[in-house]
Amino acid sequence: MTQVVVAVPFLFTGSILLESFFGIPGLGSLTVDSIQANDFATLRVMVFIGALLFILAQIATDVLYSVVDPRVRLE
Repeated sequence: MTQVVVAVPFLFTGSILLESFFGIPGLGSLTVDSIQANDFATLRVMVFIGALLFILAQIATDVLYSVVDPRVRLE
């Protein structure tokens, strides 16, 4: 489970690379366009979304540890 959570930022980075390489419109291409245009407001939002996804994945992992392993308890 821990390795899945560590992979979340790499998935976000992979979407940026795939969308910019293949010209697919999405959050990755939006991020690349905002970097090229020096649009710091959009870039700030994209970094916030990436950080939020990582934090939510960390919280979900902590909760799932208590489900998978009964020795771990949330207090």
